[in-house]
Amino acid sequence: MSTQLYFFWSGISMTIFYLLYLSLLKRETFFLLNRIYLLAGLCFSIVLPLFDLSSLTTLPKIEFVVSVLSSVEGAKPPIISEKDINWLCVFYWIGVMITSVLLLIKLVGVKKRMKLLESGRAYSFWRSKMIDKEIDGFLAIDAHEDVHVKQLHTVDILLVEMIKIFFWFNPIVYCYQRSLKLIHEYLADEKAANIAGSKKQYATMLFLHNFKVGPQLTNTFYDPSVLEARIAMLQRKRSNTYRLGKYVVCVPLIVLITVTCSVNASGISRIDKAKIEKAASFPGGFEAFSKYLISNTNKVSGKNGRVIISFIIEADGKISNIKIEKGLDDASDAEALRVIKLSPKWEAALQSGKKIRSAYQIGINFQSDNQTHKHHI
Repeated sequence: MSTQLYFFWSGISMTIFYLLYLSLLKRETFFLLNRIYLLAGLCFSIVLPLFDLSSLTTLPKIEFVVSVLSSVEGAKPPIISEKDINWLCVFYWIGVMITSVLLLIKLVGVKKRMKLLESGRAYSFWRSKMIDKEIDGFLAIDAHEDVHVKQLHTVDILLVEMIKIFFWFNPIVYCYQRSLKLIHEYLADEKAANIAGSKKQYATMLFLHNFKVGPQLTNTFYDPSVLEARIAMLQRKRSNTYRLGKYVVCVPLIVLITVTCSVNASGISRIDKAKIEKAASFPGGFEAFSKYLISNTNKVSGKNGRVIISFIIEADGKISNIKIEKGLDDASDAEALRVIKLSPKWEAALQSGKKIRSAYQIGINFQSDNQTHKHHI
């Protein structure tokens, strides 16, 4: 499975899980269950595309073969050249490095700030609480931060930060982070309101007192960006027990997400080559296919590059499911589709003495006559 395909399906899964949360669970006061749901949804979305559940479908398993062929105007013999640079991959890893450095800076900043107790501040990190003892409402604030510590909310924060390193480009991860932080505050406010005497009195304290914001990555008692949501949740009535049924409804939806993402992410299932008695082949073999492409593919535009095209060799040798996986331009894409569609029947792959379907992915390089190109499997 390609990296792009993995990130695509993991992103789809994250989005579906989060939309279920927004539509069904966000307004409920089952804060602990919501915390578990968001963490589980985020983690499942990361691992689901790695599972191959394509065997659950009615389609037979097929071999996935990657070949790269070259085609140039004039039918010149192939010459080996340097490997193309994958700039998308380079850009991704630059983002990973930048995000990693930013997380390291945040951690160093928290470590330094935890050694200093500043006036008017209240926050916690891991198992440590930093609260100004002269602050108004100390007992309620202490109870609030105590919940953060005992329920290990810092673990959630660090987990999402680690996921952000590798999914830095995905905005839905940042939505998970914000929602989890809100749930942390709801859980802590629930306990602190009891210490303060009433939810109304506690909400008034949040609204009237201008506390100072703590360092990043900490569970800060006062955060103006989430203050309105916290006060609104304090005023909300407790959800009735029967509303727990929403979580039950989510179960079949989660199963559907799991199967859909796993099957689609795995795409065409891969089989151990030892089980394949004979791979599908072009009449005359691979070299004949190479010559076929070179003699039949024309340079149709001034743009140089590769068109990646996939197709399936059916059990009867016909080519089907032809599609562009990565295009170059409209003209080159159309030419690549044309030449594959005109291909004669192949000899189907054999498994256990039976003809089976198999999938191929071909890269056709469109280059000028004076440029070198590569030819390998």
